[in-house]
Amino acid sequence: MNHRLPTNRQVLFTIVLAFIFWYLTFGVKLLNFWLSMSIAASILTLLSVRFTGFILKGKDFTVKNLLLGLITAGVLYGIFAVGNYLSQLLFTFAKPEVSSIYDIRQEGQAIIIALILLFVTSPAEELFWRGFLQRWAMARLGGLRGWLAASFVYAAVHVLSGNFMLTMAALIAGLFWGLVYWRTGSIIVCIISHAIWTVSIFVLWPMH
Repeated sequence: MNHRLPTNRQVLFTIVLAFIFWYLTFGVKLLNFWLSMSIAASILTLLSVRFTGFILKGKDFTVKNLLLGLITAGVLYGIFAVGNYLSQLLFTFAKPEVSSIYDIRQEGQAIIIALILLFVTSPAEELFWRGFLQRWAMARLGGLRGWLAASFVYAAVHVLSGNFMLTMAALIAGLFWGLVYWRTGSIIVCIISHAIWTVSIFVLWPMH
């Protein structure tokens, strides 16, 4: 399949759909969180593949990209560790908001959550947010503005959670993975980084 860019209408449609999905997941809480996120991320990814083709390439699966994914996951975890420490010193609402984020761990067994993060939500989110939306934004707006625009949309959908700390976390993570994608041009690095980071911060070494 080719790697054509989506039309503006296709991009707008998927962004609106993302806002709806995130509202149903974080606001309405219609289903189990992990099931809801799996469905949302999968549908958005399937739409992106339908509109633009599958952007993963066999040549991207290299030892170098694996190491880059692992290293960037570690760097982002370190950034969050420092940010978590400083935010709790500065803001009284930080600790309870962070703790509330971890309430979703009660909606599934640790091993199931880890598998979902590794093989469903992390790959799907990167394929959509970076491989689809950011690739389009950078082609239309240029590297810098495209990176920033896609990152802010990624953070904006998390505003619907009503959790300031989660929204800021999404902004930082979106900017970070967006920069990784911009500089490396490889979505597989972002997928590995996202997957390892989420398992680390949600399952292995939570920050609360």
